[in-house]
Amino acid sequence: MITVASGLSAPHGLALDGAGNLFVADTDHCRVMMLAAAAEDLYGLHEQAGRLYDVAGRTCAKGAALRYPTGLAVNRGGDLFIAEATSDRVVMVRPQGPRSLVDIAGTGRAGYNGDDQPAPRAELDEPDGLALDQAGDLFIADTANCRVREVPSHDVGAFGQTMTPLDIYTVAGTGVCGSGGRGAPTGQTQVWDPVAVATDAAGDLFIADNGDQSVLEDTVAGRDTVVAGGTGSNGPYLSDGLSATGVTAELNDAEGIALGPSAMFITDGALHAIRVEPFAATVITGRAMTAGDMYTVAGALPITSSAGLGNGTQWVLTHIERPTGIVVDPTGDIFFSDAGTGQVREIR
Repeated sequence: MITVASGLSAPHGLALDGAGNLFVADTDHCRVMMLAAAAEDLYGLHEQAGRLYDVAGRTCAKGAALRYPTGLAVNRGGDLFIAEATSDRVVMVRPQGPRSLVDIAGTGRAGYNGDDQPAPRAELDEPDGLALDQAGDLFIADTANCRVREVPSHDVGAFGQTMTPLDIYTVAGTGVCGSGGRGAPTGQTQVWDPVAVATDAAGDLFIADNGDQSVLEDTVAGRDTVVAGGTGSNGPYLSDGLSATGVTAELNDAEGIALGPSAMFITDGALHAIRVEPFAATVITGRAMTAGDMYTVAGALPITSSAGLGNGTQWVLTHIERPTGIVVDPTGDIFFSDAGTGQVREIR
């Protein structure tokens, strides 16, 4: 494990582009930074490989253009999308030309004024995480509205709806914060403080549901299931190698979610750990893992002894304070932000 960025303040969301550039929401410094993968001219700068650059924001002063960024996503063209939870909006920075912010969704006023309208006219309430699918459709964890919203890039029919480009739609949650309706059609199920989202190659949506301490999968066909956690309560994570939806698979603060080549990764801020649920039998960080079970890939793991479970803590790979954002590159390398230590680290 190596540290790839330090000196940050409460970093949250991460994103990787197709060239391997890593973007970091340096939240309490009110900026987004890029760790350059190669020498290149992007975002109005000339970057050198292996160095950090400010690509959006720089100050938290009153009236600053960008304040307290949280979630990030970047599309194939290099357009960088930024969620500002405290400003109730999502903005975009283009890779070429001046580094001006383009309004994508949200009016800057907290609230909810409905769907099926141009996304910049829609009210959001503390939007946190972002994700893009392979078609370039944007998903927003509209956290305090207990919804996940989509801004499609093209005419699309998914999640039981027909959508118009650049309008906004609810694709998960009813607006009532809770856990009701699991297994029902997506429009009838509740979510509870969704904070992070991810999509797979099929276009299915994965949601880190912080209020219910679970991860949900919403299929494009419009069905919702729990794929990790789901006990609905805080509690100690007791043991590795057991069902990811069983009673021992508690999540206490699911803050980030990423889909890698062979597994789903979850940051658990309160339990100081990164969890992994393999899609199929695989080996990750040198450990053989079974599909559908949950493991600690890094951070805190309770010690199992003859006296029972949870009698102390062992550390897998390293100590972690509060993991938040997470991304996985095509080779399976894992990058995560630690809001407690002000670092971004890589697990190879």
